[in-house]
Amino acid sequence: MPPASCIDKFIVKCTWFEETFSELPQGADEETVRKYARTYIMMLLLMQLFGDKSSTRLHIRWLPYVAKLEDMGQYS
Repeated sequence: MPPASCIDKFIVKCTWFEETFSELPQGADEETVRKYARTYIMMLLLMQLFGDKSSTRLHIRWLPYVAKLEDMGQYS
């Protein structure tokens, strides 16, 4: 979860995601890879579908949709 300093009401600054998940660590375990994959997918969705006009902020209502990778194939 992003720190409180990166959240303004219900909006998360994308810079936190970029700074935190920009490069997958060497030898990452499966859970870490999944976390980075969820973040990557969320950033793609942000830029293409859900972001504000500047594409620098994300409303937290979209976070549950990427919480479980295995459920994403069921969304329309």
